[in-house]
Amino acid sequence: EGGGGDGAAGGGKEEKKKTANETPASLPPGWTVEVRGRSTAYVSPDGMTHFSTLAKVQRYHKQQMALAERFQQQQQRHAEAKKREKEKEALEQKQKQRQGGASGGEPPAAKGGNGSGGGGGEAGG
Repeated sequence: EGGGGDGAAGGGKEEKKKTANETPASLPPGWTVEVRGRSTAYVSPDGMTHFSTLAKVQRYHKQQMALAERFQQQQQRHAEAKKREKEKEALEQKQKQRQGGASGGEPPAAKGGNGSGGGGGEAGG
């Protein structure tokens, strides 16, 4: 009888070992398996997130990867928009410099003053 009991307990241990041996291959990198008595806990790399099943771990990991991908795409779009904005500003600066050089190097404010002065002359004439 005692031997039979040991065999059953051994079978239970083998099952836990088999589960533990199979899970690392399908666990995301950095995740660990903690076996506590009858329960198994899957622990995230930061130690803050725990799940009871491998399916939950994989679902969570998939969601996190999708979130990270969206964040990366958003950051990339933001960086590209900033780059375009800087290029646009640089182009505007060059155009202002060219306009200033063509009219004798006057600053844009002085040009605006001359234009409105001319407009006043037209109204008076």
